[in-house]
Amino acid sequence: MSIRSTREGDRVVISVEGQLIAGNRQQLKDVVLPEIDRGARHFVIDFADTGYIDSAGLGVLVSLSKRIRESDATLRLANLNEDLRTLFELTKLDTLFSFGGDGHADSGVTADLAPKPRPASGAAQPPRDDDLRPDA
Repeated sequence: MSIRSTREGDRVVISVEGQLIAGNRQQLKDVVLPEIDRGARHFVIDFADTGYIDSAGLGVLVSLSKRIRESDATLRLANLNEDLRTLFELTKLDTLFSFGGDGHADSGVTADLAPKPRPASGAAQPPRDDDLRPDA
């Protein structure tokens, strides 16, 4: 796998070429995490040249999405081929990443992950799923 990244202001575009697997997932983290620390607020991970993602690769994407949201930043997955999109659906990660087009007919499928909203100071916290379940 090779990773190329370019930065334009507070936007970082990361291109993943090859396979995102257990043996190279740290490379992706090594690119993204320092950019968060440098103030990047918009991340695009481009999968146009990615043929395969294993469970460890999916795990690193989930981990990075959490870290990016905690930093009030956004993550966009771009150019998922049909196989990768199916992988996200089969693993139910399509519930974490909402899929839709980005306005370019030839750009493939994209997934957007918006930053996690923070409650205003003094505002009540929203109920957790556990709080909504009836006692068994």
